[in-house]
Amino acid sequence: MPISRKFLSWDEPILPSAADWLIRTMGVTTSDPPLVDLSRCLVVVPGGLASRRLQELLVQRVEKDGRSLIPPQVITVGLLPEHLYDARFPFASELTQQFAWGETLRSVSPAELAPLIPQPPETTDFASWRDFGDAVRKVYRELISNAFDFTEVAEKAQSLEGFTEQARWDVLARLQSAYLERLDALKIWDKQSARLYAVKHNECHCDEHIVLLGTVDLNRVTRQMLDQVAAKQGEITALVGAPEAWSNHFDEHGCLIADAWEEEAIDLDWQSIAIVDGPTQQADQAVGTIAQVAEQYSAKDIIIGLPEESLLGEIRRIFQQHGLKCRYGPGEPVTASLPFRLLECVIELSQTRRYQALASAVRHPDLFGYLKFFNPGIEQLDAWFNDRLPDEVSSKLIDEKLGEAVTALSELTTPFATDKLTLPEWAERIRELLQAIYGERMIDLDSSDNQRIARPLSSINDALAAWSEIPESLSLPCVSTDMMRVLRNQLASLMVPAEHDPESIEALGWLELPLMDAPVCIVTSFSDGLIPSSNSADLFLPNTLRKLLGLEDDSLRYARDAYQVQVIQHTRKVTAWIVPKRNADGDPLAPSRLLFTGDTTDLPQRVQKFFGSAQTPLNSAKQPSSETRDHRQRIVIPAPGEYEMPSWDRFSATRINQYLKCPYRFYLKYVARLKGDDDWATELDGGAFGNLAHDTLQAFGTGDVKDSTDEKVIFDFLSDTLSDVALKRYGKDPQATIKLQIEQLRLRLRAFARGQSLHRQEGWLIKRTEVEIESPYPTIKVDKKEIELEGRIDRIDHNPETGEWAVWDYKTGDSVSDPEKDHQSGPRNEKVWTGVQLPFYRHLVKAVGVKGPVSLGYITLPKLGEEFRFRVAKWTEDDLDQADATIVDAIRNIRAGNFFPPAEMQYIDEFSRICQDTVLGKWEVTQ
Repeated sequence: MPISRKFLSWDEPILPSAADWLIRTMGVTTSDPPLVDLSRCLVVVPGGLASRRLQELLVQRVEKDGRSLIPPQVITVGLLPEHLYDARFPFASELTQQFAWGETLRSVSPAELAPLIPQPPETTDFASWRDFGDAVRKVYRELISNAFDFTEVAEKAQSLEGFTEQARWDVLARLQSAYLERLDALKIWDKQSARLYAVKHNECHCDEHIVLLGTVDLNRVTRQMLDQVAAKQGEITALVGAPEAWSNHFDEHGCLIADAWEEEAIDLDWQSIAIVDGPTQQADQAVGTIAQVAEQYSAKDIIIGLPEESLLGEIRRIFQQHGLKCRYGPGEPVTASLPFRLLECVIELSQTRRYQALASAVRHPDLFGYLKFFNPGIEQLDAWFNDRLPDEVSSKLIDEKLGEAVTALSELTTPFATDKLTLPEWAERIRELLQAIYGERMIDLDSSDNQRIARPLSSINDALAAWSEIPESLSLPCVSTDMMRVLRNQLASLMVPAEHDPESIEALGWLELPLMDAPVCIVTSFSDGLIPSSNSADLFLPNTLRKLLGLEDDSLRYARDAYQVQVIQHTRKVTAWIVPKRNADGDPLAPSRLLFTGDTTDLPQRVQKFFGSAQTPLNSAKQPSSETRDHRQRIVIPAPGEYEMPSWDRFSATRINQYLKCPYRFYLKYVARLKGDDDWATELDGGAFGNLAHDTLQAFGTGDVKDSTDEKVIFDFLSDTLSDVALKRYGKDPQATIKLQIEQLRLRLRAFARGQSLHRQEGWLIKRTEVEIESPYPTIKVDKKEIELEGRIDRIDHNPETGEWAVWDYKTGDSVSDPEKDHQSGPRNEKVWTGVQLPFYRHLVKAVGVKGPVSLGYITLPKLGEEFRFRVAKWTEDDLDQADATIVDAIRNIRAGNFFPPAEMQYIDEFSRICQDTVLGKWEVTQ
């Protein structure tokens, strides 16, 4: 009998209408006990989400009438063919197919394979052959599901003008025969080939009543199988989600007729369309629409369509600012889970001694927990890195505690280092690793650990179990990195579904939206290339060849997306279409061409609305109130909290300078004791470069040649010392950038040697270097209280001939430092002290017995050696008295707890994020 088509109206969403139809038409009802029996129905839906929702609706409707339900079997389209024939052999898994294709390709000579793979991998590179095999498998799968094989494609494609791929398809045809023979020898079947075999041998049948629900793009083989079932008096009904007036847009299977949709006008409510700038504005517009309907609809009544999944992060961020939650139905990829990332960290570390591999492993929260004795942990690792900047982890550079962690990690990584094993053997080693990390962990299935740990582990274990199903002749030994490629490919499309949250707004992919029945639907990224989508760059099957073969091409994608837009628009109470002008990178986007279909009389006006200068949304959806927007754009910086204040009885120049630059940063560092450590450096920063110079110059200031006037003697000593210091700190083979910086410092020291020689000839002697002031400390009076001063002086010189003393601070910055400009700012007669380092020193030197006037200045070693100088500050006693007053005032404010608000800074530092320095257009700072 022919396939029967039943059209559902657009008066309400498709799934509720289908549930009512099934109960009313297909259900066998009894009154004692009250029962609806749908057990003879096999309902086919496009995806798993629609399957679950349909079953929920059936139960709800039956229970509402006080009856019970024997539910139908509900399956997805991909599972339907195996219900329509009896398989004679076990099916090869997708992984087995990939391996079989890889081995088939590998067995062919390079000359024969050249039209397909001009530069084939080495025969021992199994992973690359499997990757090529997977690419061929995907093409074969699509073709065979549409009743074609490689030979038939080659024959049909010859009719295309300018077709130049005949040799490639001839190779593919030969490979296909070899691939199927390989599977036959193993007595397993390629699933897609088995379906086509069943069609060709008229083996399709089904005793159940098949109901096709919203399956508008069935492939050709599935349709042929259904035709055979129908010809054998099988009962098949296609439920079409459209009014019967649209029947000429669907074929006998309830599938879309592409040509019928090409000129169809898309009936959109233009008041529901909003044009916005970029991702953030898309999220803002979605919030505005939700605000408009909030009084009438709750979170469960709203869905967000995400044709572009990358928008999810911005949606969640903006939603959170407005007290909204967003649940992404498909969930998170297994490959992004903690257990899988742990495997990646261990495998990478097993193959290299590079620091970044170690850092990634130690930073993994589950590995970090395993290294319980590694204390103080990440802070120690960052400190060690910033001190050494290692490229590789060398036993000669590593400290004791870090060495313990490396040893513990080595025990985990060694089983994956060098062996070549079969996949089942690798599976055992992976299970042992996961058992070591997670074996004693108790996981509450109602906690977030179920999503983060338990479910990903289950998916990984299922993937490992599949390895034992691969025939031994295909599963050749491989190294651990190739094994991980296999595992990643297996898990690439698997997701860990997000847990249900009744307070969350559901976000779904574009293809899932039409059958969902939430009354409010907000579609984001309504842009060309996404809606409708395009796949014109297919390497094997470009759009022209797809059209010739009747495969899914751009015209069918257009028809599918046009149909989905119609369904969404007609079946919702509220619909919003958000059209962005730019993507996250700032590149311009074109609006969906579906917005420009149908009657062309108002086309110029529509084009003007989208491409004109106006930036305002086309719709009248309620935007967030000015109060809400103000709250969103106000920059809230945490006010000083209730921390235990230090005694503040002793101060250094560094702390005073920090307070003068920014009182709030002083608070964060010295009161809240925050510290920003990372291991992102790729070269010595200013501090590390300065320390290297200071250590070298300190050795000179205490060495045997410090009083020499010979430039060469001075430089030779400095050069040798620099090499020794660098070797101890960075090892024999530091990073190339560090080598370069060491040589740059050597050039600066050459200039220093020349200047130091002249300085010594003028009678100056180095008396002290790196002078650490100790008790009893010098003091300064602040509000009748003596405050101690502490610090370190780089260098103190004395000239016996003149009796003068000089205090010097080494400066190794790239630019030339000037004492006056570094310490003061403002007009000549209104200068303000912004730093007190050198004036502070004149108090410190009293503690080491220096009496009388003291010169203060810099010894500058900038990038340009000719700029080397001993730069004496030209301050008067009045200037220095003002500096002392600044010191006293700063100490007074610190002791009083005056730390807010933050100062405007001209550079980025470790606290810039807290202080919101990089935020443009911030309205105000609040406590």
